[in-house]
Amino acid sequence: MYFSVLIPVYNQMGKMDNCIKSLKEQTFTDFEAIFVDDGSTDDSGAFLDELCTSDKRFSVYHHEKNMSLVGARFTGMKHACGDHIVFLDSDDALTNDALEAIKNAFDDGEPDMIRFGLVMQPQNFEIMPIESDDCLRDFMELKFPPAIWKNAYSADIIRKTIEVGEPFYCNMGEDSFFSSMFFTFAKNIKILPKVIYLYDATAGMSQTSVTSTMTKLVKDYTNIHASGEHILSFIKKYNSDYTALAERAVNNMLRYILLQNMLYAKDCLDVVEYLEFFKAKGHTSVYEFGCKVLIPYKVMFDLKRNDERFANLELPDMFKELPEK
Repeated sequence: MYFSVLIPVYNQMGKMDNCIKSLKEQTFTDFEAIFVDDGSTDDSGAFLDELCTSDKRFSVYHHEKNMSLVGARFTGMKHACGDHIVFLDSDDALTNDALEAIKNAFDDGEPDMIRFGLVMQPQNFEIMPIESDDCLRDFMELKFPPAIWKNAYSADIIRKTIEVGEPFYCNMGEDSFFSSMFFTFAKNIKILPKVIYLYDATAGMSQTSVTSTMTKLVKDYTNIHASGEHILSFIKKYNSDYTALAERAVNNMLRYILLQNMLYAKDCLDVVEYLEFFKAKGHTSVYEFGCKVLIPYKVMFDLKRNDERFANLELPDMFKELPEK
């Protein structure tokens, strides 16, 4: 079998139609689609059971309880039989010729990984992969996002990941965890300059939260901390030359969740509480960054958002400020 397409699912009833339709309409048909029902509490599991009886290429594995995106992806990887692996979120879709295009790219030189383009919908904003001579370094330096569904992989990369990695609960920072391993193991990476992934920016975790509470901040921190600990453990053991870079990358992940929560904090007392939380956790540089950089930025952000007199206020590009120098 040429491809295994891995699709984690959690409470996605009524949101998987485009994903499933795009798989059924692939011009290249030598693939299996593995759905992992990650402890859904709606009818997603029963729906997938019925779906898989109608198409022999489709199969589903059920988790009795939610094990997070990391756990769901590990289950899919362990059951994959294809020589090449594609990750697909259940609320996204592929172009009809996606697998055919990826196959042609793999057959031309047999790379370890193929990076391809996507389109954000409904904005119809296309994003093509940037050239890189060191993808591990560049994603850790925030030069491009670590989303693993923007690439296709040889099964050998996945097998190596299963051998050294282990599932843990994490629903934020999981792509950085997997990318740390995938980019370490992939020695030959090829760019396919073609849009083949249809990313729904209005669904699921793609939506940006416009509310923030201490409970949310703690949840975000718990996820990022878990991801960061596993990233550092892996890098120190298997790719130690990148240890300092990985430490900065994890710190930047913490800066990012502080930024997101500070922006939508309801008042200054919440901001103080968020900053004190990071200080108490021992993340002094994140705390200082919040005090010196993020507080002035939030003031400008709130003025722009809440006062029409400042509607044209230009905000600094925080993604240029976030990386730790």
